[in-house]
Amino acid sequence: MAGWQNFGVGTDGATSMRESVALAQHAEALGLHSFWLAEGYHSRSAVVRATAIAAATEQIKIGLGILSVHTKHPALLAMEAASLDEIARDRVILGIGRVLNAVRKHAIDSSGTIALVKESSEIIKGILSGQSFQYDGARFKIATPGSRLDMERCGGIPIYLGATGPAALRLAGQYADGILFNYPCTPPFVRYAMPLIEEGLARSGRTLDQFEVAAYLLISVDESERKALDAAKRFVAQKLPTRHSDMLRHAGVTASEIGTVRDHVEKLGLAQAAARIDDDVVRKVTIAGTPEQVARGLKEFLGTGLKLPIAWEVIGPDRGRSLDLLAREVAPTLR
Repeated sequence: MAGWQNFGVGTDGATSMRESVALAQHAEALGLHSFWLAEGYHSRSAVVRATAIAAATEQIKIGLGILSVHTKHPALLAMEAASLDEIARDRVILGIGRVLNAVRKHAIDSSGTIALVKESSEIIKGILSGQSFQYDGARFKIATPGSRLDMERCGGIPIYLGATGPAALRLAGQYADGILFNYPCTPPFVRYAMPLIEEGLARSGRTLDQFEVAAYLLISVDESERKALDAAKRFVAQKLPTRHSDMLRHAGVTASEIGTVRDHVEKLGLAQAAARIDDDVVRKVTIAGTPEQVARGLKEFLGTGLKLPIAWEVIGPDRGRSLDLLAREVAPTLR
């Protein structure tokens, strides 16, 4: 069974600018493939963090994932990606889709999201072509005589879609260069998603060899399993009640478990709620433990279709030390 040659790492907007840059530099020094930046509402801008990282690194790829199609016009997304790539020099990956907390917190009507993502991807590709581009869609219009991105460097930026439901998975296969699965991605979810992606690929006359499959995996690694589990608990308490129901179902998380975590967060606060989360719940939605345990957890994804695992957000109780363990002790066992 083929392993992975590439490994990514990433953070969300809760991580400071300074720490994000330092972590990206560390990941680059360890030879990791890519550094990914999720955009939450409301915290640090993924594009601004990515710009700082691009200026401070030379080789590591920089993934924006996922930027919201509900809060930014696709032409603006194209402009931001192209501007970033002017600094990064062929290292940018642009991920777009529905960002659930943006929809909820901004009270956005998310009906018609599939059409919105489709039109957004078409416009971004058109703008990034460097040619004069016009568009007449149901949601977006770029009027005659069209618009051209006034930059020397604007082509070749891969576009990934964030997708969970069947229609979005098919859309990703048909229109995108890759897909980025959100947390909590599990082997059962990837197996469920791959046939739907392949349906979309068939519509575009492509195969999986021409398509990237990446996933945010909440990984926490330490020589002590106890420390690794405890390091993940605060993040699980914060994120679990807001996750997509399909992904939680595939992870085996019950409605009762979600409700318990939500109630504890609301009544006790995040820190005390995290302390009360059962280890078994943490294990359902994370890969946490010693290097050997994390390697075993990651091996369950081999053969599912996942091509790029991304250690997202926690990594461990001491991020620098844990990233060393991930790159030097875990990743080599998966190649």
